[in-house]
Amino acid sequence: MSGPFSRQIDPSFLYQSKGHKEALGRLQLVVENNNLGVLTGEVGSGKSTLIRCLFGNLDSKRYFPIYMSMTGLKPRDFYGELLRHVGEEIPFSLTKAKRLWSETLEARQEQGDKSLIVVVDEAQEMSPSMLTELRFVVGHQMDSCSLFPLIMVGQPKFRKTLRLKKHEAVAQRIPMQYHLSGLTPEETASYIRHQMQAASLTTPVFAESAISQVHAASQGIPRVINLICGQALFDGKQRGSNVIEESHIIRVLTDLDRQRGIVV
Repeated sequence: MSGPFSRQIDPSFLYQSKGHKEALGRLQLVVENNNLGVLTGEVGSGKSTLIRCLFGNLDSKRYFPIYMSMTGLKPRDFYGELLRHVGEEIPFSLTKAKRLWSETLEARQEQGDKSLIVVVDEAQEMSPSMLTELRFVVGHQMDSCSLFPLIMVGQPKFRKTLRLKKHEAVAQRIPMQYHLSGLTPEETASYIRHQMQAASLTTPVFAESAISQVHAASQGIPRVINLICGQALFDGKQRGSNVIEESHIIRVLTDLDRQRGIVV
């Protein structure tokens, strides 16, 4: 059995905060309405988990999800990845790739193939030319009978990029934007208890003061909570503690800072 704060916990035990549930609901609407959607959040806030949940909830007989994550994504990379996923040869020229993609969409529509769902991760790293290309991707969808939802997932700076005037034409075409915030103090406590329960562990117990310290240090970011709590459990085990106290968390935070070179 995996540890309570590892990434190997059974997906059926994934914790969903109010924000995660809201984000998932909005993503599902993007899929149902064949829209363009944007999901942003801090590193470790649970964006990838949400995409896994979204894909996991899809009817595999109806939908064909396409996931891509590429630094400096350019239009040719974008169309090339789409064509590769549907089994087409990738033309060298961007113009030919776009034409083939358009023809492929129309053919899939006529044949009644599965509906495509495209997710572009690390969207903050996409090239300026790809951001501009989104206007044509969305414009094509507006004029085409072969619609497909496109979800872009990125860090907070992507949200800032979309607010720039030069990208206004793209931003206006995005009906769904959602920013995933960190867990509240109450959700952090609930999350920690949930992770322990998912791993079938009743001890050690996290004291309220320890949970408050975890939330303050992590700002409610699940990946950071996992790191701190995982180390705290190790520290507690080494000391034979049945309760994780604030002192355990402080030792862990001091050690993490030392390992990062923040303190000596």
